[in-house]
Amino acid sequence: MIVSKIKRVFTDGDNRELILSAAFAFVVRVLGAFSGFLVTYFVAKSLGAAESGRYFLALSIVMVLSSVSRAGLDNTVLRFVGGTPELAINVMAKALMVVTILGLVFSSVAYFSAGYISLEIFGKVELKPILQKMSFGILALSVVTISSMALQGLRRVSASIFVLNIAVNTLLIGSIFTFGITNATELGAFYTLCSILIAAIGISFFLCFAPRTEKSSIPWKELFASCWPLWIVVVMAQMVQWSGQFVAGAYVSSDLVAQFAVAQRTAMLTSFVLIAVNLVVAPRFAALYRQDDSRGLEILAIKSVKIICVLALPVVGGMLIFPEKLMGIFGEEFVTGAYLLQILAIGQFVNAVTGSVGFLLIMSGNERDMRTVTLISGSLAMVLTWGMTVAFGVLGAALATAIAVSAQNLMAVYFVKKRLGFNTLLVWR
Repeated sequence: MIVSKIKRVFTDGDNRELILSAAFAFVVRVLGAFSGFLVTYFVAKSLGAAESGRYFLALSIVMVLSSVSRAGLDNTVLRFVGGTPELAINVMAKALMVVTILGLVFSSVAYFSAGYISLEIFGKVELKPILQKMSFGILALSVVTISSMALQGLRRVSASIFVLNIAVNTLLIGSIFTFGITNATELGAFYTLCSILIAAIGISFFLCFAPRTEKSSIPWKELFASCWPLWIVVVMAQMVQWSGQFVAGAYVSSDLVAQFAVAQRTAMLTSFVLIAVNLVVAPRFAALYRQDDSRGLEILAIKSVKIICVLALPVVGGMLIFPEKLMGIFGEEFVTGAYLLQILAIGQFVNAVTGSVGFLLIMSGNERDMRTVTLISGSLAMVLTWGMTVAFGVLGAALATAIAVSAQNLMAVYFVKKRLGFNTLLVWR
């Protein structure tokens, strides 16, 4: 029965366009995920556990501060560009103006307070020079993300993934080989330089693909009405994902932080199927919502979940059955973190099989519900990671992260059912 339903998913004529688009996005996303896996591998191999742990901790700080400096505009840009491409240039110009100002502020704060953050918060004085070198990567990463979201809204999937996931990783790998980088401070400096270069390329790609039309600009009020709720959504979602590393960074040794970071980045390969499908469906969600096609929205959402379920199962299966071999790829120092990979993979699997519930809420105008979800799950993540890390060390950080990721997506499923009338977990009925 289940086999016949799976077969129907891939043979139904109505599904073919979505499957082909998702398959293309999947292939490109595989390249993006593979580049992320490779950069994690080469960083761990070249720097060793302790030094790579400090690098990954600094990178997590940069990623979270970048999400704050984007003011929720990444998903707003995706929504408005995907729903009304004629407004793309105007939306992008206003978004970049806000992001540049906030990015400069947060980059400066990170640079001048690096000593305090390193010593007083994380108790790792060696973190200071790394964080200073990476601080202006906050602004660059924000511009990279905004341009990638705009490209996604224009349905330029390959360009979007290249800018956000492939380009910086490829340049970092090349830097490690070319310059023989063996410490986190040098790698942090190259991360910033690479991010600045890709930010410029991302904007150039957008200007090449954006339509030139004479249409009235989007009001600032409308833009901010969408992005303010999403600001909290993005920040708290980052806390769900990365608070485990923050708390682990403060309470456990750098080599254990490295094990946790490597396990988490490997486990996130489970959800790359979801991300690949999101690249295709998110702009369509926005367009269907603007057309008031609720039935079409439901059909597209259910189809996408079926595809995600089928493709994600083998990935998580490999992580649960062969965790030691996967962690051993990064070096003998990482094999003992195999149990962390299993725990985190389960959380990411729940994230994948619930479907594109976050984008469904955001693209259908229910940003406030998504804000509620992330406020609860983000707060839960911070409380759980602190309490469980203090009690159980890095094991507690992994368990808390998996619980928070799962809770966030299950709450979003509830709000999708409440607002849109269907349950993405019951697609096989």
